[in-house]
Amino acid sequence: MLLSVSMLMVSCRSQDMVPADPPPVPEEELIPEPDPDPEPTPDPEEIRVVEEHITFDREEDEATQIDNTYFVIVGSFIERNNAENFMVTLRGQNFNPTILLSETGFHRVSVDSYQEEAPARRRIQHIRTNYPEYHDTWLLIRIE
Repeated sequence: MLLSVSMLMVSCRSQDMVPADPPPVPEEELIPEPDPDPEPTPDPEEIRVVEEHITFDREEDEATQIDNTYFVIVGSFIERNNAENFMVTLRGQNFNPTILLSETGFHRVSVDSYQEEAPARRRIQHIRTNYPEYHDTWLLIRIE
C-alpha cells in the first residue's frame, strides 16, 4: 500500500512539473510587426543638376545663347535623329527647342536658357506643373 501511495504522489507531482501550453492570445491582442521603413522617395520639387561642357548644334543658337549658363533640359538622346524628332514634338507644344552637344556624347534638348539660376529653376517648375509628361525636366549648368 505504501508503494501505491508513493506511486500516486509521484505521478501527480510529475504532471504538475510539466509546463502547460500557454493559453492562446485573442487576435485583437496581437500586435502586428511594424513594416520595414520604406525607401525614401525623391522630392518631386528636387531638380536634378548636371554641370558639363557643351557646344551648340547650330551657329544661330550659339549666337543667341552664348552668354547663358543655365539650360532647361527636357530630353537627352544618344542618337541625333531622336533629338530632332523630339524637337518637332516640342515645337508643336509652342516650345523653342535647341540641341546642345554634351561632352559625354548626348544630344541635350533645351527649351530655355538663362544667365541666372533662379529663373531657370522657376521655368523648370513651370514646365513640370503644366506639362506632366516632362516631370523629369532638369538643369544643365554649362562650364567653360
